[in-house]
Amino acid sequence: MARPKVREDEQAKDLVKDMVVKTTHEMDITDMPFETMGDYMRYNERATSLNKKLRLARYPIKPCPIELHPHDRVTISRNDNNTGKIPALLSNDRIHFDKKLEPGKMYELPRCVIDHLAEKGTPVWKWFDKGEGEKETRISHYEPRFSIRTHYRD
Repeated sequence: MARPKVREDEQAKDLVKDMVVKTTHEMDITDMPFETMGDYMRYNERATSLNKKLRLARYPIKPCPIELHPHDRVTISRNDNNTGKIPALLSNDRIHFDKKLEPGKMYELPRCVIDHLAEKGTPVWKWFDKGEGEKETRISHYEPRFSIRTHYRD
């Protein structure tokens, strides 16, 4: 059975992908560009592997600037009817975000921060039968602490 023919433009795309992957892996870590979020992620991967290989933290992990993250316009409110500010702290290898947000105001926030706030919740504990008359206390579910409303642009 004959092999299916691959179009020339698909071959060219594969060739370009291979060249990009080779150049980023062969490039010296000090010469790597920092223009996109992907550049920061590639640098952090490379820095982690080199630090592990050297057994020394020679190359620091650089979080991506907030301006390069995809943003959404949202309004955040508390479900417990408290009027205090909402502390939003998310710090990892991708982002460092530390602000206090006022409930009811509109903010343009990175999507990873929105997801982080959306999954915060208050645990609800319940009794569960363990068998043979024993009971165990476990977390049943989490009630969301914040409600987040997205505003779409016209």
